[in-house]
Amino acid sequence: MAWTNEQLAAMQKNSGNLLLSAGAGSGKTAVLIERIMGIITDLAQPVDVDRLLVLTYTNAAAAEMRSRLTAALRQRLADV
Repeated sequence: MAWTNEQLAAMQKNSGNLLLSAGAGSGKTAVLIERIMGIITDLAQPVDVDRLLVLTYTNAAAAEMRSRLTAALRQRLADV
């Protein structure tokens, strides 16, 4: 996927809180999944996934995020 400069900046923010606000289909979930994967797999300072708070506006969006995160984690484990 070709990321925009704004998406890359959100994924690469190293510390603190982050609020993503964008229209439907803009890649918010993909950006958040990449950010979460970066945080929990950081070699220098990994963070347990259960220490993260990720909020969405709907149950459907939360289910989609869980599904994508599970798939990303499984893929990462398969690559190891």
